[in-house]
Amino acid sequence: MRIKILQCIFALSLFTIEAAAQAPAQPQPMSGNQVVVQLVGGDSLRGELVSETPDSIIIKHAVLGQMTIARSNMTSMVTQTANPAATPSEPANVAAIATDITNANQASSEAVLIDSAKGAAAAPAPAGGSAAEAPKPVLPVSNWKFVLAANANYTDASDKQLDFRVVGGAVYEIKDVEKWKTDAEYFFKTVNDATTDNNLLVTSVYDRDITSTDWLWFLKAQGQSSSLEAWEQRLSGWGGIGYRFFQAPPIAIVGKAGFGATHEFGGINETYPEGYLELDGKWDITDRQSLQGNVYIAPDLSDISQYITISRAEWALKVDPELGLSLVGGLRFQYQSNVPAGENATDLRVYAGLKMDF
Repeated sequence: MRIKILQCIFALSLFTIEAAAQAPAQPQPMSGNQVVVQLVGGDSLRGELVSETPDSIIIKHAVLGQMTIARSNMTSMVTQTANPAATPSEPANVAAIATDITNANQASSEAVLIDSAKGAAAAPAPAGGSAAEAPKPVLPVSNWKFVLAANANYTDASDKQLDFRVVGGAVYEIKDVEKWKTDAEYFFKTVNDATTDNNLLVTSVYDRDITSTDWLWFLKAQGQSSSLEAWEQRLSGWGGIGYRFFQAPPIAIVGKAGFGATHEFGGINETYPEGYLELDGKWDITDRQSLQGNVYIAPDLSDISQYITISRAEWALKVDPELGLSLVGGLRFQYQSNVPAGENATDLRVYAGLKMDF
């Protein structure tokens, strides 16, 4: 009797192994697949798999848009089957789950930073070295970025010339939420000690993404000072909507349209109601080389034949990515249709120099 029981157990084990071997393997999720992510708390989310790393995945949810989920906050991820009823049900309150995921991801990141800091403090100094050489904790990435650029030229031949360009800027960005960029650019030139160019352009732009769409709204303020022009100073402000035609590397293109006004001070003292159209683009040629351009036109709404336009193109090559140092070369072209008699309506500036991002 005991022998028969053992024979039955042995036969049942062989059947189980054979059935497991013949069971179809679950396909591994790939980028672009519809997947179901099972969360630690028992809930699940469906969406398109955008990318994944050993530590996290990125999915595009139909309601919440693109979101990052740490692997420590999930138990499994499977490819969406043809029959939705065969997959775990998704709770209705997905916004609350997204908030929980965000909080959990942040808590995980903070725990890693704390553990890194403790490890760095407790680690013994290497032989022959000091405690200052211990590994440093990884700090969170800042939403702020800054840029400085400059170039200068001096010639003392048949004519004595001095010209330089200085640029400074700051960018605050939360990806897929908002971006605020402010920069100032100054050109100065003398020929035989006589000033031939003295131009300052300050621009500040705020973009706010409209959630889960390619649309945005924007505000732009711009001030320009040129002591050699009849208007001397100009202050402009515009606002409107924009659309991202392309937003993933290597190409990003954004179009904008809106309304605003410009007021000119000095020899000319007038205010013009204006329309506003802009096209902005960037091409990441390689991981170290990029080309970007921008053009906008602001027609006078009281006389549509009168307008001002500024175009720019700039090429950059990173020579020291760790330091943030790049070679840059570019041009800025400005045209104003309505200028006093005897003045030039066009203004072209070409430059080359160094730029530092930090």
